[in-house]
Amino acid sequence: MRPRPFTPSGVEGLVWLALLLTGCTTVVPMQTASAVDRGRFRVGGQLSTAAFCGSIPEGGLGVTRCTEYPDGIPIPELRANARYGLGHGFDVGASLQGHGAIFAPERAFQFGLSADLKGELLRLPTRGPTHIVSVGLLGGMAIAGRFGLPLWPQVEWALPLFYGLQFQHWELVLSANASNRFTKSPNISPSTDTVRVGFTVGLFHRQPAGFALQLAYTTDPARFSYGTLQLQLGVFFDR
Repeated sequence: MRPRPFTPSGVEGLVWLALLLTGCTTVVPMQTASAVDRGRFRVGGQLSTAAFCGSIPEGGLGVTRCTEYPDGIPIPELRANARYGLGHGFDVGASLQGHGAIFAPERAFQFGLSADLKGELLRLPTRGPTHIVSVGLLGGMAIAGRFGLPLWPQVEWALPLFYGLQFQHWELVLSANASNRFTKSPNISPSTDTVRVGFTVGLFHRQPAGFALQLAYTTDPARFSYGTLQLQLGVFFDR
C-alpha cells in the first residue's frame, strides 16, 4: 500500500510548520576559524532552527526527533556569545544558551553555560584567500527541567576543528567536532551518556564582524544517517 502524498493543510500543515520552527541544542557556538585580534572583544548571538530531523534511509521525519529527549516539541535555541583575543592566534569564549520544548512533561526548558579556548595551528597567506586551521577545547554545563519538578543537570565537553578561507570581508568556515554530554537523571529514569559528532559549513562577514549563516549536522556516530540538520543565523560585533 503506497503512502498518501503529503498536503500541507489542516493538522498536517500545523505539524509541518512546527517542524520548520523547531531546534535542538548545539554544543559549539558559531565562530570563525580565525582568532579574534589581541585585546578585542567579539560579542553576538545566534538562533538555531532544525530543517530536518530523522533518518534519511528510513524516510522518517518527526517533530520530536529534533530533540535528544523522548518527549516534547523543541522550539528554536538562542545563544549569546562573547570572545576575547589573547594574541598569538588564540582567543577565549563564553556562551549562554536557552532552549525549550512544548508538550514536554519533565524537561520543558534548558539553560546552559559553556567556555572554550581556540588556537590557530596554521595561517597560510596566498595571493587569494588566507588558509587557517585551528582547534578548540570546550567545556559546559546546563540544567533542564520544569517548575515544580527536580532538575536534570548535565555536563559536556567538545573538541572542534576548524578550516577557514579568509578573504578581505568574508570568511568561509568548515568545521567538525566530537562531543560528549552526560545528563544525570533526578528520578527513576536512566541517566544518559551521549556521544555526538557534528559538521558545519558557514559564511561569516568580517572586518567589521557582522552576520553569519551556517548549516550544521549533528548525529550519533553509530547511526550517522539519523541526525539533525540545523540552520543557524548569527550576528556579531567587534569592540
